[in-house]
Amino acid sequence: MKKVFIYNELLGLKGSPGMLRNIDEKGYYDTIVKAKEEKHRILLPISQTVIIYSEPVIEMDGSIELE
Repeated sequence: MKKVFIYNELLGLKGSPGMLRNIDEKGYYDTIVKAKEEKHRILLPISQTVIIYSEPVIEMDGSIELE
């Protein structure tokens, strides 16, 4: 599992911390998100969700150029 920040307009998630368990072949992110002091497993549609890994990229291999 990877620590991530989750953005999903349907559920009102705006950079909510969570855990990415898996990327389901049926088009869902399988996540764990804390809501109301409890952890919940949520399947979020890939087409409506942005996932940002919480760990920054430390080294780049040179093949990616960012402006």
